[in-house]
Amino acid sequence: MDMQEAVDNFAAAMIHCDNLISVHRAAGGEGRGRRTTVTSVNRGTIVLAVAAWQAFIQDTAMALRDEAMAELAGLPQARLTGLAMAHWNTDFKAALEKFSTPGHGQTQSLLLRMGFDPCPSWTWTQNGGRGNTSVVVEPKHVAKVITQWLRVRNDVAHGHTTIHSLAVLTAVRDPNSSDKAKKAPTLRLTDAIDCVAFFRSIVRLTADAAALHLGRPSPAWDEVPPLALGLHVSHLG
Repeated sequence: MDMQEAVDNFAAAMIHCDNLISVHRAAGGEGRGRRTTVTSVNRGTIVLAVAAWQAFIQDTAMALRDEAMAELAGLPQARLTGLAMAHWNTDFKAALEKFSTPGHGQTQSLLLRMGFDPCPSWTWTQNGGRGNTSVVVEPKHVAKVITQWLRVRNDVAHGHTTIHSLAVLTAVRDPNSSDKAKKAPTLRLTDAIDCVAFFRSIVRLTADAAALHLGRPSPAWDEVPPLALGLHVSHLG
């Protein structure tokens, strides 16, 4: 595994998210009679996006591991180091199998086994919205957004009809939403689009940082994802 393959695998997985968004749009919006169907499509899109993020982190961990093992193989007379690394590799495989919740803390913990911390790379400047100056997105903001999308994913995966009221969801931030809609939001097309764009953003940054860590060129994309948090940082508290 290398970082280009990790990015290629992620990009291929996210095509299914794009397809679901296209299905939603083809359904003709969220009018009466269609709302239940398109909400299900939105839910599925978010679950797939989180799954693609999880798989990417696992692929990144394997790319880092493979590079370390290749470097070790080139060392002369490294018998004791080789035995220690064999034990480390067994421990790494166990951690990889247990990686089922790709939160920021779990992601950081897994990748730090290879000496790589992705979190410092999760920063960029984005437009602040109507009439507002640009804002700096920091790793702490990204961590909060990851946590919220995982909460949404868990609600959907467990079959909950009601989704937690979270800032990443459009209905919660929409000033025109009723109190009922804010407390028990349904998933809109904008939520699916924001989720997909967000995970593409942090995959791009993580992949570039991992490649730099390995002394390799940044992975290529057919279309480089723009960086987008999906909401203004002020909504995160």
